[in-house]
Amino acid sequence: MLKIELFGDSALLITAPQPTQLGLVLRNACLFGVIDVVAGLETVTVLFDLRLTNARQVRRQIQRLQLSQQTLPTPSIHRIPIRYDGVDLAEVAERCQLTINQVIELHSSAEYRVAMVGFLPGFPYLDGLPVALHLPRRTTPRAKVAAGSVAIANDQTGIYPQSSPGGWHILGTTPLRLFDSRADPPALLNAGDLVYFDPN
Repeated sequence: MLKIELFGDSALLITAPQPTQLGLVLRNACLFGVIDVVAGLETVTVLFDLRLTNARQVRRQIQRLQLSQQTLPTPSIHRIPIRYDGVDLAEVAERCQLTINQVIELHSSAEYRVAMVGFLPGFPYLDGLPVALHLPRRTTPRAKVAAGSVAIANDQTGIYPQSSPGGWHILGTTPLRLFDSRADPPALLNAGDLVYFDPN
């Protein structure tokens, strides 16, 4: 059951058990008057143009949708090159009671799905981290994490698109550019995409 609430003058906030899937369905449906759909970890925000529609009409469109697997677009697949040279790799292995090679094998053999993009422009939250690698965030965040750092926290993997502070455990680095404001779309990864890591 979806919980749909007014979110300001021109948006609806939807609480859903599978927000990534719902976000893809809504985006794919091209609802009249809707200008953007933003999936989060627990909610989906639907923004609409008040010159074309209103909250009641958008709500009705959403409720009429058949939210089935058949309505989902085919996900984009990305293979991310990664060098497992992260400063936290040895500590992660020790805390998870694994060897470094086992950490690399587990992390690189999993299939990940982009749950959402946020925190920084282009920063993907990737679901699919093997249970054996689940660790809470670092007690003390770093003041600076380099762009391209691939890191884990809790049950997710993330990739830092720009240099920034961060509290995730860094396993490695990728040379790929995850965000370019001049590109269309500017983010390399988007909600619903599938991601595989290729060690090099």
